[in-house]
Amino acid sequence: MDMAKITWLSLAFCGWTVVASAQNMTDLAVMNDKSADRQVLNIGTNPPIADTVFLHPDRIRYDHRCFQIEGKDVFIFSGSFHYFRVPRPLWADRFRKLKAAGFNCVETYVPWNWHERNMPRSVQDDSQIDLGDLEAFLQMAEDFGLYVILRPGPYICAEWSGGGFPQWLMRKKPEETAYKVWLQSDDPEFMRWNEHWYRAVCRVAAPYQLTEKPVGGKGIILFQVENEFNRVNWFPKEAKRGYLEQLAGIARKYGIEVPVITCWTDESRNMGEGVLNGVVDMVNSYPRWQVEKNFGRLVNLQMKTQPGKPLVSGELQGGWCCELGWPLSWEQDGLPPVQTQNLTLYALERGFGALNFYMVVGGTNFDDWAARQQITSYDYAAAIGEGGMTNERYRRFRGLSAFIREHGTRIARADLDYVPYTSTDTDVKLAVRTTPDGDRYFFIRTEERSRQHFGTIYTQGLALDFALEPFGAMVYYLPSGAGKGTWYPRLPEPQVCDMRPLPSVELKQEGMMEDPLPVEWTRLRDGETVDNDGIYGRHFIYYRTSAYRGCMLEVGRVGKSVMNRSAADTVLVAVDGKLVPIDRETPEKAYYRIPGDSASRQKTDVLLLFENRGLHHHTNAAVEAHWKIGPAFVRSRGEDLPLRYAYTEKACGERWSAGGDWPHLISVSQSENPLLKWHFYSFETVGDRDDVLYFLRLEHAGNGFVYVNGHCIGRCYQEGPQREYYIPECWLHQDRPNRVAVSLRPCSQGNAVESALIILKNRTPDR
Repeated sequence: MDMAKITWLSLAFCGWTVVASAQNMTDLAVMNDKSADRQVLNIGTNPPIADTVFLHPDRIRYDHRCFQIEGKDVFIFSGSFHYFRVPRPLWADRFRKLKAAGFNCVETYVPWNWHERNMPRSVQDDSQIDLGDLEAFLQMAEDFGLYVILRPGPYICAEWSGGGFPQWLMRKKPEETAYKVWLQSDDPEFMRWNEHWYRAVCRVAAPYQLTEKPVGGKGIILFQVENEFNRVNWFPKEAKRGYLEQLAGIARKYGIEVPVITCWTDESRNMGEGVLNGVVDMVNSYPRWQVEKNFGRLVNLQMKTQPGKPLVSGELQGGWCCELGWPLSWEQDGLPPVQTQNLTLYALERGFGALNFYMVVGGTNFDDWAARQQITSYDYAAAIGEGGMTNERYRRFRGLSAFIREHGTRIARADLDYVPYTSTDTDVKLAVRTTPDGDRYFFIRTEERSRQHFGTIYTQGLALDFALEPFGAMVYYLPSGAGKGTWYPRLPEPQVCDMRPLPSVELKQEGMMEDPLPVEWTRLRDGETVDNDGIYGRHFIYYRTSAYRGCMLEVGRVGKSVMNRSAADTVLVAVDGKLVPIDRETPEKAYYRIPGDSASRQKTDVLLLFENRGLHHHTNAAVEAHWKIGPAFVRSRGEDLPLRYAYTEKACGERWSAGGDWPHLISVSQSENPLLKWHFYSFETVGDRDDVLYFLRLEHAGNGFVYVNGHCIGRCYQEGPQREYYIPECWLHQDRPNRVAVSLRPCSQGNAVESALIILKNRTPDR
């Protein structure tokens, strides 16, 4: 059957009885709301937005349907790309592929803790802020001809350490606050620090706004304040609204003139006056297989509660992250490329005028920047993967972008109609959008995913033959008065590349050693933790103390399930070179019985190794209570013990993997199971080939960190699922051996590397 075939006929002549079908893809089907009316279905019935909402309506504005840039409707087709998860030398490659996929816009968060790593002296002190990466990213986006959606938080979530808040920020919390939770509140001191951050960001961002560029240029078109604020339910709505007003006011104060947006933030909606007037609250959705149910109900809510604004998705599912113990992103259910096509066409069917897919460019949580429970890879099953490789999702985006370029704004300005129809396949549904001049877009889709779908839909005097893949979606465009139309999207042919066989790469084992104990130790003052000394990293930390033999040692640590069932931080205790097993534990404490006879009244040295599993990317009272780094306390016989600490693991890993002589290899047999063990390797790259990517495949017991040529690739966890670690090609040596160092602390199966390999993968070319 020819998919493009359409036949004009009288349904009555063919013997078909046409009745209104519950299969229609409308708000009624999504919400089962029989009171919904045409105004809900079509946002275009709302009055136009006054130009007074916009500072530069001649350059950028919006109405109830679309954004207008320089007076013309523009469908914003955007992809998320986190510059802080991709080394700067690789940005151009990712931008080329993003552009080639047909995106006209790029979106990024701006993580505060990435740009201001050390604590400033005061809110007026900008000396610790380095926004060089942000400025370079904005310039490169402009060079590639892309608009920019900028999302500087201050809270970004993003599965990023602390949700973007700097570790040192909690040291600024007053003793008395209006609410138990300080972060994301309208506390005056917190707002002073928010202004400190926004002032710096706006100073860089303001010159890159579209309004500062010549007509026809590219730049920042949308500026987001806060992020997913609906999750915060521990403040009154009035306080939340006041907080948003202050943030938006600060952005305007420091030069932001483009439209302000939010996402999942009800308190910003429908403000008839003031700084929030004109703010667009966006829909974020990750529906997996249940597109109509999970995404559709959010769309309905948005249309009912934010009339007069265009439908915008700040985050539409472009994949999903991976936490410890989960399947890797590409192995998770509900994330195949066909879902991207189905979801995108459903968004068009509902009348969206702007879409941003999260993520389009995958990346890596290098070093210890991963949020609690997150793995090192942030590939996200994205269209452009962690190593820059493209895939079938990328091909789908290319076809969808071509369709949107040609028809996106016309579809957004079309009306969604009630259309009675009959389908020979009851799993296939129909919705129609009709333009003012009579052109029609027939959206045909299914959420049934076990089989191919072939058949005919009869509606409005037409017989429309269709052929859909499992979970498929297509659009039939029929111009007014035409007898034949066109099926979309038209996907490009799969690219066939000349991929030469990949040679093997030997990973030479240079040796292993027990971590030598630090030589220098710093005493902690009573009640203080290492962040009081300006240490904000989340690598291993050694502690030393002394305790009576035979006594019970109590160690406080971040408890289990502090957020989303997260695992507890780990404290390993060693006495006389041997690990002391946990006697018992609670969510907040671990107890260790120090070996020896308690009657002897003899003290012994106690060595502790603390593994901090990172800051969670959400905020609440439980999270804030555990923001300090290190054990909450170490006690014996009811008394706090004095502690000395050493933060050396990261410096050792970077130094030993960077070059020079390998450290003296100390026999690991000296300790039955040392607190920390190092494994060292080297390998040569394959000539001058630039068409391959390098991954370290590591099978191991224990938790630790991976270092290559002086760079910390990220964390490795015994529980998995990650076993392959992307090594950015810009960090490889072509003229000398590459060096790998892996630190491991023991887990249930000890701390040993079972196998280590360098895996080569073909690098996909620019499309």
